[in-house]
Amino acid sequence: MKKIIICYMVLLLLIPFAAHAGELTGRQIIELQKERHAVKSDTADIVMLLVDRKGNKKQRLIQRYGKEFENGLRRTLIAFKEPKDIAGTALLTWELEGGKNKQWLYLPAQKKMQRIAGQSGKGAFMGTDFTYEDLQPDAIKNYNYNLLDAEKVDKADCYVIEITPATKEKQKESAYSRRVIWVRKDIVFTVKIEFYDRRGRLFKTQTNHDLVNLEETVWMAKKSLMSNHKKRHKTLMGVKDRKINVFIDDTVFTERFILSGKHIR
Repeated sequence: MKKIIICYMVLLLLIPFAAHAGELTGRQIIELQKERHAVKSDTADIVMLLVDRKGNKKQRLIQRYGKEFENGLRRTLIAFKEPKDIAGTALLTWELEGGKNKQWLYLPAQKKMQRIAGQSGKGAFMGTDFTYEDLQPDAIKNYNYNLLDAEKVDKADCYVIEITPATKEKQKESAYSRRVIWVRKDIVFTVKIEFYDRRGRLFKTQTNHDLVNLEETVWMAKKSLMSNHKKRHKTLMGVKDRKINVFIDDTVFTERFILSGKHIR
């Protein structure tokens, strides 16, 4: 066990050598990615642009909060600020023990929190090309990771990893039979994801662009594009401002905070 821990710490410093030597498995790459880009908390203002098959566009402004609690589990809050017809709508996500999640959708007109449970997670979130499942944290143990190949994306060397549900429960809940991701070798950051439906057909593709280094090993994409090939619809997200490791009160991630309207002030 001590030998494994020492090797893992060495990998943090010698990524290029380890990649070349072929010492990393698909799961180890994902674990390393989670380790390198982990933050205790973050806030972000995000501009969202929805584009339909005819080129019609709708713009939305959202604010996102995220925090890791003392038990190591994360909670996130996504709140719509514009346009007026959906302002105040919010999605609250709690990561639970055992690789589980809880999600609630708040609709101002109803003035109550609606639980998103089970297979409801396959549904589209507020007309975007993201599902509720896409907005949940992935527990590493819930999936299998198969290192397929190495390819270039925008001239950067990447690992290509196939991700499939590891349990029957996850297979039943997920909208995807598998995902294939491209992870840059130099910064261990995902730059492309292909989503395959339950019949194995390519369903969506997400690409991440304009990568910036926030601090030390932590990177982010200023722009992300999710393309729905079946509906010929796209969702573009641009991060206007992201702050990491800032103080966020625990009450932000509660029903009371949202019902009081504080999430859009």
